[in-house]
This record gives sequence, structure tokens and C-alpha cells, in this order.
Amino acid sequence: MSLKRDVQSLQTHPRYVEIDLVRGTALLMMLVSNFVTDLQFFLGFNQHEWFWRAFAYTTAGLFVAVSGVSMWVAHFKTKYYRRYLFRFAKLFGLGMLITLVTYLLLSEGTIYFGVLHFLGVASILVIPFYRLGWKNLLLVPVFFAGKLLLENVHSDNLLLLPLGITPVPFFTLDYFPVFPWFGVFLLGLGVGALVYPEGRRRMNLQLNSRIAHAVAGIGRHTLEIYLLHQPLFVGILLLATGGLPNLRLPW
Repeated sequence: MSLKRDVQSLQTHPRYVEIDLVRGTALLMMLVSNFVTDLQFFLGFNQHEWFWRAFAYTTAGLFVAVSGVSMWVAHFKTKYYRRYLFRFAKLFGLGMLITLVTYLLLSEGTIYFGVLHFLGVASILVIPFYRLGWKNLLLVPVFFAGKLLLENVHSDNLLLLPLGITPVPFFTLDYFPVFPWFGVFLLGLGVGALVYPEGRRRMNLQLNSRIAHAVAGIGRHTLEIYLLHQPLFVGILLLATGGLPNLRLPW
């Protein structure tokens, strides 16, 4: 019966190409941003630093917000909460793998709570917020206010990193604490409630551009591309330079 309901739900709530398009755009922006970060971290590139910092925050905000929209639509495809636990386990588990790899291979900048850790945790945190629908937009400032309240609170306990409480000094290559990033996630959830009431489109949208369809196709494989892009980037830089500072290779 559950399989039948899942099939019926997927027919009622098909995949929306415009969400894939925005997600694919955010991913392409993230690839650019992360490659620049690699140039900065490994090779000391420092041109237009403020622009790239603003670009990175814009990219991250778009990526997290569209994840919130996707979670709103997905909620109406299936409401079996085991799916949320599976999503948490998958994303957080992959995040911990990234933690291990960066700890072993980088001289500094270990990723303790990056975007995959955050999205895994957000998959569970979001459950009670579905019932609020568009009213989640009213909660967004709460999480930004929380960031302001906690930014001068510090602790050596790494278990507090998800809240935005860091040691001093602290440097990491990827950091998405709940304050403020869950607010950005709720922004996407609230927008999703307005644009896709009960997970459905209000209007019929079609993409006629081949480029747009290609970008949307990328958006359908976000996780795979995200996991593969950094080894590829580091490999390219390693081949181009013959060696990278801050990289500890096992050979």
C-alpha cells in the first residue's frame, strides 16, 4: 500500500523543472566560488577578495533557500518520517566523511559543520515547521538575531559548532551553523508554501531554452557533483603546480 501511495503522490506532485534550474544555477555558482576558495587557500590568490566573499554568501544563501523550497514540495510527495531520518543519515554521514578527509589531508581548515552537515540536521529540524507554511517567513529574523547574540560567545567544545559557537581562533573552509542558516532554510520553506501550496504549482511553466534544460539537469544531480568537484579541483591544481601548500598527501 505504501508503494502505491508513493507512486500516486509522485504523479500528483511531479518534479518541477524550475526548482532544478535554480538548484543547478546555485550549484554552478558554488563550483566557481569553491574553485576560487581553493586558489585562495592553496595558492594565496587574493584578487577582488570582497567580491568573491559576497559571491560566496550569495551562492550559499541561494543554495540553502532552494533546499528549503525543495523540502516543502517533497513533504507533500511523501510524509513518511523515515524518509527524513534516511536523508539526515545520508547527508550528515557524508558530511562526517568530509570532516575526516579534511582533517587527514589539510594542515588547517578542517570542515566540522559544513553544508552537508547542516542540510542533514535541517532535514530533522524542519519537521515541526511544515505546519506553519508561509508564516515561516516571520521566523527568519529570529535566526539572524540569534547569530548576532552568539557571535561573541566562544567555547572550545566542538559540539557547540552547529549553533555558531566557536573556539578562538577558529578557521574552517566550510561552515553553516544553524544560526543564521536555518533562517535561510525557513525562508525557502516559506517561499515554497506561497509558490507551491500543498506542494503544487499555481501555474504551468515550461523551459524552452536548451541551456536552461542543461542547468536543470545539473540540478537533478547536485549531491553527486558536489561530492566529486573538490577532488577534481584539487587534482587539477596539483597537476598544474606540482605541489600544494596546506595539502598533506599520504605519499
